[in-house]
Amino acid sequence: MVATDDKILLRLANRVGIMGLLMLILPPLLAAWVYRGEAGESFSFLTHTLSELGRYDSSRLAVLINGGMFFGGLALVVSFSSRALSGRSTPISVSLAISGILLSLSVAACGLFPVNVGALHSHAMTALYVMTPVCALFYCFAILRDIPPRWGVLPALAAAGCALALLLDPDRELMLMDRYAYGLFGADRPTIWWPALTGWLLVLFVGIWLFYALILMRRRH
Repeated sequence: MVATDDKILLRLANRVGIMGLLMLILPPLLAAWVYRGEAGESFSFLTHTLSELGRYDSSRLAVLINGGMFFGGLALVVSFSSRALSGRSTPISVSLAISGILLSLSVAACGLFPVNVGALHSHAMTALYVMTPVCALFYCFAILRDIPPRWGVLPALAAAGCALALLLDPDRELMLMDRYAYGLFGADRPTIWWPALTGWLLVLFVGIWLFYALILMRRRH
């Protein structure tokens, strides 16, 4: 009976986690589709940041972006926490769960404090940049120590690299300020603004990382 209960809990945790990932992935696609910036420009993943999609007063679906990040992050926290507390947990699976929980909390904080609130948003984004490489250490240790296939470390390492690049950028504090990109470029944005593109690559690699962790842990059980 206990084993059956564990399987049910893990199956439910996996579904909650997948729902959380969908709440992180789908809102940006919808918001980018209908976005019109302050200069009337369309959204580009090469020149606009995720923070701009979550900015109230200029993004029509900002509430969807911020709500998706907050509730999606919390759903992932519930999913990874359930796995850590299951009766069949091992030190390796707990290590994977801890990395998922910490990273998901950072994502939820970014949704709770959108760019309109200024300093709080900057702190939340900085926490995400810091926690990404920290969590990557937990995650890569678990993959390399016990759980194949080894290619699962690649998205975590790529995400850590993007996060460190953003964290170490000398203009990081300015880039996280409300309307900074508009004040810098106005309507004449460059073809590629590397901080924006790096931010989206970070989101992409974190999404692959979390999806891989959910599928991997389900297979282990």
